[in-house]
Amino acid sequence: MIIGLRISIQTTNTFNMQKRTNENDLIVELPNDLKEYKNELIATVDKCQDSFEKQLSYISAGCLALSIGFIKDIIKDIDTAQSRWLLTVGWILLGSTLLINLFSHLIAARLHYLTIKEINARQYDYDKTLNRISSVNKINWFSATTLVSGIFLIIIFVTLNF
Repeated sequence: MIIGLRISIQTTNTFNMQKRTNENDLIVELPNDLKEYKNELIATVDKCQDSFEKQLSYISAGCLALSIGFIKDIIKDIDTAQSRWLLTVGWILLGSTLLINLFSHLIAARLHYLTIKEINARQYDYDKTLNRISSVNKINWFSATTLVSGIFLIIIFVTLNF
């Protein structure tokens, strides 16, 4: 039974795919077509991640700008508006999305550098890399959650006061 897949660096500086089993560890060379497919998948993931982060920033900044710019047109007297806290928290969440996304970029770059450094030093550890990827994914999910929550709160505010 396969428990997980593992990539390890051999002393000859070639990458191998390693299947961990309950009984023992097996090292299997990747065929060239599978290596090419893996490289395509890596490139696709990179493009998707980059696109996700750009879209997150555009949507958050756009919603923040639009809501600040048009709130005076939608809500005639902001001082008498109901549940102003919804608007305030919504703006804070949208601003937080932009900041979290910025920090996500910085953290991801640092973690990628660490992994490259480990590979060059022949100290690559698959589990460390998975933990790093997991931490960046958690930050990205948190950022997406703040975006959706901010938009939702602003929509509720506008609905209550329109």
